[in-house]
Amino acid sequence: MLQLLRKGAAGWFAKIFLGALVLSFAVWGIEDVFRSGGSPNVAAKVGDREISVETFRQSYRNEIQRVSEQARRPITPEIARMAGFGDRVLGNLINEAALDQRAQALGLAISDDEVAREIADDQIFKGLDGRFDRNRFNEILRSNGLRESDYVALQRAFTARRQLTDALTGAVAAPAAMREALHAFGSESRTISYLTLAPEAPSAVPAPSEQALKAFFEERKGSFAAPEYRKLAILTLDPAAIAATKQVSEQDLRAYFDQNKPKYVTPEKRSIEQITYPSLEEAKAASDRIKAGGLFEQEMIARKLAPNDAFLGNLTKAEMFDKKIADAAFGLAPNTVSEPVEGSFSTVLLRVTGVQQEQARRFEDVRGDIRKVIADQQARSELRGLHDKIDEARLGGQTLDEIAKAQGLKVRTLEIDAQGADKAGNPVTDVPEFAKVAEAAFAAQVGAENEAVAAGDAYVWYEVREIAPAHDRSFDEARTVAEARWREEEARKRLAARADAIIAELKGGRTLEQVAQAQKLEVDQSETTRSGGAPDITAEQATAVFATPVDGFGKTAPNEQGARLVFKVTAENTRPFDPNASDPSGQADRIAEGLGADLVTSFVRRLRDDLGATINAGAVSQVVGGGEG
Repeated sequence: MLQLLRKGAAGWFAKIFLGALVLSFAVWGIEDVFRSGGSPNVAAKVGDREISVETFRQSYRNEIQRVSEQARRPITPEIARMAGFGDRVLGNLINEAALDQRAQALGLAISDDEVAREIADDQIFKGLDGRFDRNRFNEILRSNGLRESDYVALQRAFTARRQLTDALTGAVAAPAAMREALHAFGSESRTISYLTLAPEAPSAVPAPSEQALKAFFEERKGSFAAPEYRKLAILTLDPAAIAATKQVSEQDLRAYFDQNKPKYVTPEKRSIEQITYPSLEEAKAASDRIKAGGLFEQEMIARKLAPNDAFLGNLTKAEMFDKKIADAAFGLAPNTVSEPVEGSFSTVLLRVTGVQQEQARRFEDVRGDIRKVIADQQARSELRGLHDKIDEARLGGQTLDEIAKAQGLKVRTLEIDAQGADKAGNPVTDVPEFAKVAEAAFAAQVGAENEAVAAGDAYVWYEVREIAPAHDRSFDEARTVAEARWREEEARKRLAARADAIIAELKGGRTLEQVAQAQKLEVDQSETTRSGGAPDITAEQATAVFATPVDGFGKTAPNEQGARLVFKVTAENTRPFDPNASDPSGQADRIAEGLGADLVTSFVRRLRDDLGATINAGAVSQVVGGGEG
């Protein structure tokens, strides 16, 4: 079962691998499962399938590990127990066992070709070039304690379960009435005539009186407070910065190219067709018919294969899942049919219909890339040594200034707030992971020796030199900022008042054209849906439009530039519903998925009832602790 995949999982391989074979339906608990005693080695039983305590324990542990990694904090056994992890994990194991038995009872069988195709298409087994990478496949399996045959069996069972649940949900669709309502909501549009009112520049707004500005300041005094600032000394080791200073000789560039020529070669690709046979005898008989003048296409028809079914793709040798078949395909002359090939999982006839020859890039084409690689390697090697020297010097009591002078580096001084912005309010962006540095610095003491902050491959050492505490600014200290903010707010108020005055004129009987002429503006027309009408009408502005009746007037909230629209709704537009058309919003598909999930949930619950599912409460309690899972 799929939970066995988690056995021994660790590190980044596990994070990828755990997602390889997830169920295509929801996970349910075990509230409706009968609890009983039983064998101490069996956690649950459904039908004739037993779920061992060890399988449950391993799955439970790995669920805790998975959630801990997602939450980026440890999930204690007590938290896991209270959150019902045990029920969820055991319920999933029971569901899989129930579906496996139903698939077996229906005689569902998954061909070797389909299993191989599923594995070869799995994203986690693809290399940087996006193709199946056998070395990566082997490494991930080895990391998770699995043999290839084990994984193939797990994939086969998973595919059978998925086909069973897909058969239930394949024809599920959102009801026509619901899709029609979605269409009406999404496609309805409004036609408007409108004026665009641009905001005044704050600098053009007359200055406030002293009394008005003081009142504005007092009402918002807290917002003008000066935050705590800290003066930091920063010493950064960044491999990218070090690499930029490196000079690489032509001799080293040539030597690297000669040693790594395979990296700069695009391997041969072949267009391969394959017909699979249940036995070697049948494959030989087909081969004899072709040798006697028959056609490969006739054999495809006899095996009920469409051209797309027989075509494996344009593949490199490494992309082919079965090594024996790959060797045969890449030893075959173009446009000829192979002898029967006994692969690891199937017996086949092959035909190669096209060959893309191997291509090698010239040294001149990759010279710049090689220089970057070598410079980066040198920088990383130098960085490790520098890192150790700096740490040793810190342990010896040297300051960052002393260390920087000895190592030919520079110390930078910054004055920042808790968000990592300088006194002008600009965020510091040229120090790696500076948000982490700022967070650590605001938890440190003045003059204290601090651990370096790891920023990917870079390191940042810091010292807090001074702390300027947060404090309320006086009116005189905040005058400039307060006046600028007052002008901005006043500009917004004046624009809103102008929009209200125009709407009053329109409601009083004047036309948009008359108002536009008096205001020296242009009348524009546009059609908008609820999501906006590109490029003039935003979704937020469209909300105001749809809240206004036909022939009514309205105004929008300011857009990102601060401009408002004053508009008249001139028409309401509806479009006919085509029940055969797709839903571009994707909402109908999401509704269908939800209905399908409900259907599968009911199906699996019925399966569990029919098969008879029980759990061993005592065994479960031993695994999850503190009571039943």
